[in-house]
Amino acid sequence: MQTDSEKLEKTTEQSLSQSHGDNGIDRFEKLLESHKPKPLHRGQTVEGEIIKLEDNLVIVDVGAKRDAIVPPEEMGEVDESFLESLDEGDNVYVYVIRTPIGDEELLVSLDKGLREQDWERATEYLESQEALGLNVTGKNKGGLLVEFGRLQGFVPNSHVPRLRRLRNQGALSGQKDELVGEELLLKVIEVDRQRRRLVLSAKRAQKEVRQQRLAELKQQEGQTIVGQITNLVSFGAFVDLGGVEGLIHISEIAWQQVDEAAEWLTPGEEVEVAILSVDTEKERISLSRKELLPNPWESFDQTHEAGDLVEGVVTNVVDFGAFLLVAEGIEGLLHVSEMRGTQDFAPQDVLYPDDHVLVRILQIDPERQRLSLSQRRVRQHEEIDWIRQRHLDEGEGEEE
Repeated sequence: MQTDSEKLEKTTEQSLSQSHGDNGIDRFEKLLESHKPKPLHRGQTVEGEIIKLEDNLVIVDVGAKRDAIVPPEEMGEVDESFLESLDEGDNVYVYVIRTPIGDEELLVSLDKGLREQDWERATEYLESQEALGLNVTGKNKGGLLVEFGRLQGFVPNSHVPRLRRLRNQGALSGQKDELVGEELLLKVIEVDRQRRRLVLSAKRAQKEVRQQRLAELKQQEGQTIVGQITNLVSFGAFVDLGGVEGLIHISEIAWQQVDEAAEWLTPGEEVEVAILSVDTEKERISLSRKELLPNPWESFDQTHEAGDLVEGVVTNVVDFGAFLLVAEGIEGLLHVSEMRGTQDFAPQDVLYPDDHVLVRILQIDPERQRLSLSQRRVRQHEEIDWIRQRHLDEGEGEEE
């Protein structure tokens, strides 16, 4: 096998034999300049050709005064599967770890060269903003870890749509565990070689996908869809609809009064919801669970009418009256003008939450979901009969 100097000498002789006069000298000088060894320095990444490949040694022609050697200790850093794929004559990138002084060898690292090549690729992805799919290999407190070639990338919690709204640490950790092993569509948002920092974002990568999904859901307004509860908040529940999240406002969870979403829904639970509206610009989707449940107002209107007596439980007392729960999901207003005892006292001094009251229905408006009640229009004998019956019922309950 010829060395670099032998190759140069042979090429020079051939060139001189074909050249005469000043033109031949000029061509010779240009030839020498083109074959002048590359000046290398520690930390440089260069491309070279494998000229010798053994189990624990690789020799690479990098166009320098002497061939570069990948020492045995550096070979252990490279994946065996990658080494097995190499052949003499292949081009590879290597990282200069020692430039020779005197008779020393030119030492290079194949692993570091490949890593530097990955940094170059990462920079290209940062500039192009092209999305790529990477496997999630682990997690830490701040986010997810992904594999980018031989580099480890980091995806902050705030840049993973499924994680960014979670505040409960247990739920957050559980969601991360589920993501390990999955492939995420990501965009590179930061490359810092000196700090060995590679940051990616699923949120940025999914923006185009989200817009497409939002457009699809916009066409499905008024229809029913199945999603998965991702997070519960004070004002409702977020639902994953396949790449985008919608909100079930607390008022749309059930027909009954809902104080906390956690009383009705659980993270990870599949739920059937109606799509109320989709705002593609603000990326907001309003959902309703209540819409798909039997409307208690319809059944109440069919079984009751104005003038009927009903028993109600006080849920709230305000200056203008009291609200009474008269059936599951049905709450009516007992206006102050229809209460007893309010001529001399405020409503809060007459009735209290959880009090049971017999009232007469004045008006039912199922469309507006309003029910007007009266306590003053209940006759005395009707109330006496009601009280007597309550005592009887309570007595039977104690005996049981």
